[in-house]
Amino acid sequence: MLYLVCDGGGTKTDFLLFDEKGNVLAADRQGGANANFIAPQQAADAVFEGISRCLSQAGASPADIRLTSLFIPGFRPAMGLLEARLPQMEFRQAGDEKNAFYAALGLPYGIAVLAGTGSFATGCSRDGRSTKAGGWGPLFGDEGSGYHIGVLCLARLARLSDQGRAGSVLEQEALRFLNLEDVPALREAAYQPDFTRARVAQLSRVVAKAAALGDEDACAILDQAAAELAELATVVAARLGEQDLPVSLTGGLTAMGELFCGRFRTKLSAVLPRSTYVPAKYTPVIGAALCVLSEEAGVDIHSAELLQNLLQKEKGDTDVDG
Repeated sequence: MLYLVCDGGGTKTDFLLFDEKGNVLAADRQGGANANFIAPQQAADAVFEGISRCLSQAGASPADIRLTSLFIPGFRPAMGLLEARLPQMEFRQAGDEKNAFYAALGLPYGIAVLAGTGSFATGCSRDGRSTKAGGWGPLFGDEGSGYHIGVLCLARLARLSDQGRAGSVLEQEALRFLNLEDVPALREAAYQPDFTRARVAQLSRVVAKAAALGDEDACAILDQAAAELAELATVVAARLGEQDLPVSLTGGLTAMGELFCGRFRTKLSAVLPRSTYVPAKYTPVIGAALCVLSEEAGVDIHSAELLQNLLQKEKGDTDVDG
């Protein structure tokens, strides 16, 4: 029996087709599928294309798939469009909290903080209670996310320009990435249709590069983002009433490596000193597969053979903005 999972967000959507033993038969990546930020038709097209490519790679038909699980926040407006194109398939749509938890911890309890294009924290107590913080979207949330870092970058560039301070590493890298001559050009460029949420989130890569080169403003932005994410973990810990849970950071921003994960650890130890930082064990799409295998197929996801099968084809190529 075959299963297909989709892990999506504002920037990209990953697909994995596998059997109950964790053997990966196909994988694919498409653009973002959160219909809160793109047209429902565009979201449905992205998921349809990813599913079709996986079926083609595996030489399978829709009837061979027992369940297709969509871990895609905001996809509900596009669900009917997708179902109309694939009426033979059974779909289950959810957000991305559960697979983030499975991906980050590989444990039945703890706190997973996800930082990709957006951000949130989800946690489960030792006695099985669960809660979530964040995930409110870019208008009044997503602190510490790739999008938030991009906004902070733009705001810092504007402030430096107003102060007559030009030529920083951050400015040079950002202008090169945006293909602009100078910072004042942002007054027009930032309000064009192609200056999307995903585009702003990609500026997190620019900030990471500038911070690695020692730019003080870029370093300050990463410090602020890490502090916001650590605060999400403290909110979840307080609601669960357990201050000593393991905490893991997952999502695209972890691709920055120690440059960002180290900052998160430092901020976390300051605000939640009894917690233990645990590096994320798997990518979110592998977390999606583990969630489905555990909750739908009823298999032991701690089996060494199953994990080896799942990870054999996993490339771990998470994007900073994912």
